[in-house]
Amino acid sequence: MEDWAAIYATGDRRSRALEIAQARDRVLGGAPKGAGAGKTDPDLRPVIVRSWQRSQAAGVDPDHGVAPVKFGTDEVDRRWEEHPLSIAVPILRGLLDGVGDSEHVALVCDADGSLLWIDGKPAMLDAAREVNLQRGSVWSEGAAGTNAMGTALAERHPVQVFSSEHYAEAVHRWTCSAAPVRDPLSGKVLGVLDLTGALGTAHPHSLAVVTMAANMVERELALKAERTGLTASTTLTVLGRERGLLRIGGRDHVLSRRHTELMLLLWLCEEGLSAEQLAIEIYGERGRPGSIRSELHRLRAQLGPLLGERPYRLTERIACDVGEIERLVSADQIRDALGQYAGPMLARSEVPRIAELRDRVDDQLRAAVLASGEPDLLEAWLRTPTGRDDFEASRMLAVSLPREDPRRAAQRSRIRRLANG
Repeated sequence: MEDWAAIYATGDRRSRALEIAQARDRVLGGAPKGAGAGKTDPDLRPVIVRSWQRSQAAGVDPDHGVAPVKFGTDEVDRRWEEHPLSIAVPILRGLLDGVGDSEHVALVCDADGSLLWIDGKPAMLDAAREVNLQRGSVWSEGAAGTNAMGTALAERHPVQVFSSEHYAEAVHRWTCSAAPVRDPLSGKVLGVLDLTGALGTAHPHSLAVVTMAANMVERELALKAERTGLTASTTLTVLGRERGLLRIGGRDHVLSRRHTELMLLLWLCEEGLSAEQLAIEIYGERGRPGSIRSELHRLRAQLGPLLGERPYRLTERIACDVGEIERLVSADQIRDALGQYAGPMLARSEVPRIAELRDRVDDQLRAAVLASGEPDLLEAWLRTPTGRDDFEASRMLAVSLPREDPRRAAQRSRIRRLANG
């Protein structure tokens, strides 16, 4: 069961910080540029282990690394004026008022981890600038290592990062909680909201309030889309399917598996991909751009102007059922997510990025169901193609049901079958 909060409400912050620092020394101590980050340690949460592994792979220096400042004021102003999350400002300022703005800063990063907006008391903003927590800096894991903003983007889930859980030593004196915000139409992550404070402010409540703020922003975005008459006229359905179903203007098109993979890659990479990049994504190093161009030429017969070129990209918003599942899970609407989950997407696809997305969606939904412990949610999960052989879920359901409930016997039979292989 994933633990997204770094500490418990009744926990001793000082003791927990010491445990993490000792674990960091065991895992990273004396290792150049994070060598050894793949090691596990009982005092480290799985989400932190995964993040340290990604930070190491990106070449972030754990001892001397610092978030780079890549954009000047004019560029940041331009990006912020155009960014849909600019509507979050009143919500975030209200959040600061609620938690005590003398001890925190609130901030917004875009989907690439670039920090576009930050607010708080002058003393806190000055302290934040000492670690480059300022407009124009980049806090993706690849740029800055493990931190709440970058890790929330990588995991596509709200997360809290405390003390030495940060990969870079420069930010060990801070604790931060961040939650991704998704486009209500396409399901794509637009960026993250974050609440950051000094070490002594660490509390699981911070993660709860920033997650609530992200949900409020998503509702505002949905209302804005409704007021302006925006709807997702094109939808892609892939859950429980080997061939995607594309609906354009009320007409359904069943795509080949290869065309479905291409559509998903373009949906994931909003900025677009070249034929060379798509060839590597689909076929690996042996991929030929010419083969991809031929496939895209055939796909354009169904997509028309929806498929742009130089680079190849989707020219309008597309709603995808995978994105909707992630949005619902992030909003803790697990019942609704289960109701829309038809099974794993493209179960036989071996395209790495698609396999990663498939596993992430399934794992997030499963973790949310198990964390709930609710019998009806566990039962619904066990009815899905992905969950029907889930030993842990079956065991949890059997334990949670009253002794006289006839479903208990059925679960015991399932457990025996799964235990016997």
